[in-house]
Amino acid sequence: MDRSGLVPIGRITKTHGVRGAVKIFPYGDTLREMEPGEKLVCLDCEEGSELWLTVIDLRAQKRACIAEFEELQGMDEAERLAGHELFIPRDRLPALPEGEYYHFQLIGLSVVTKDGVRIGTLRGIIETGGTDVYAVDCDGRELLIPAVEDVVCEVDLPGGTMVVELPEGLE
Repeated sequence: MDRSGLVPIGRITKTHGVRGAVKIFPYGDTLREMEPGEKLVCLDCEEGSELWLTVIDLRAQKRACIAEFEELQGMDEAERLAGHELFIPRDRLPALPEGEYYHFQLIGLSVVTKDGVRIGTLRGIIETGGTDVYAVDCDGRELLIPAVEDVVCEVDLPGGTMVVELPEGLE
């Protein structure tokens, strides 16, 4: 499979119980919306291989998810996947409303002010339970920018930029 067509939707953090369930840290909401029978792919499980996993059960547990997959029959099989990311093909992502973006679309954007001054590169998104926070790498130091309409003025995916108006004190 062409890996450029895959989108990460979570990371397996550890096993859950002895029957092969795993605990997953989701990236956004896509993982939580998966239904039994849907397939995910785990990359680099063993020497760069792909392992397709079929969802049996998926439930939320605070900020994480607990998942059971047909292909994992016990704790040993689940344990070897700890630390690996889960992906789905990009074409399986649901379309988002205008002005909403998937995390993978935003990561790597150049962040600039309304005046065109480059601030840095968006390196991560922190989900706080309320408003997300963008972690911007500013030549080695991190700047945290709230992901709110008053601050984020424009997102230009084709141009690779996010235009912001920083609140007083963040400049």
